[in-house]
Amino acid sequence: MLSADQIADALNLEATHPDRLTVVPKPDDAALRDRAATSIDLRLGRWFRAFKQTRAQAYPLAVVHADATDDPTEVSRTKQHFVPFGKKFVLHPGRFVLGATLEWLQLPGSLSGYVTGKSSLGRHGLVIETAAGIHPHFSGCLTLELANVGEVPLAIYPGMTVCQVFLHRTESGKTADLGMFSGRRKPVLSPPKPDEIFSRLSDA
Repeated sequence: MLSADQIADALNLEATHPDRLTVVPKPDDAALRDRAATSIDLRLGRWFRAFKQTRAQAYPLAVVHADATDDPTEVSRTKQHFVPFGKKFVLHPGRFVLGATLEWLQLPGSLSGYVTGKSSLGRHGLVIETAAGIHPHFSGCLTLELANVGEVPLAIYPGMTVCQVFLHRTESGKTADLGMFSGRRKPVLSPPKPDEIFSRLSDA
C-alpha cells in the first residue's frame, strides 16, 4: 500500500512519466503529507442515476438466453439527475442510487487500487460499496453505489467528501486494458454479460 509521501510523489511526476498518477482536481500535497494518510479522499460529483419503481417481478442479473430481447435497458430502468453545487440529493431509507466522483482519475500500469466509504458517513447509514477494485490504466470518474441503510432520510451534497482510494503497486502488463468503465464522467449501469459456462450449466 502506498504511503502519503509515495502518493504525493506519484502525483508530482512529469506528465510523460509512465508511473504518473493523475487526479483532477489534484489533492493538496501538503495536506496529504501532513495527514500521513495512506489514501486519497474523493468528493461526490453532480450526476446521479436512480432506479425507477417497476412492476416487474425481477430483473435478471445473468444472461439466461443469449437471444433475449425483452431485457430492460439502463434508460428504461433508471432516471438521471443533475444536482448543482450547493443543492442536495435526498436518499431515503432503503433506497439506492448510483453516483460518481467529482475527481477524474488516471492510473498508470504500475498502480491498482480499491475504494471504500468514509466511516463517519457509514455511522449515519450511508453505505458505499467497499473494496471496489480499480485496475491499472483506469481513466475516468468512479461510479459509486450509494445506499441508505439507516432509519432517516440523508441529504448528500455534490462536492462533499464521500469515499477514499487506497493504492497498491502492481506489475505493469504489456498492454493497457482500459475496461468498459474507463472514460466515464457520469454514473453508469452495466447490463449482464453472456457467460458461456453459466449457459452450459443452465442448459444441463
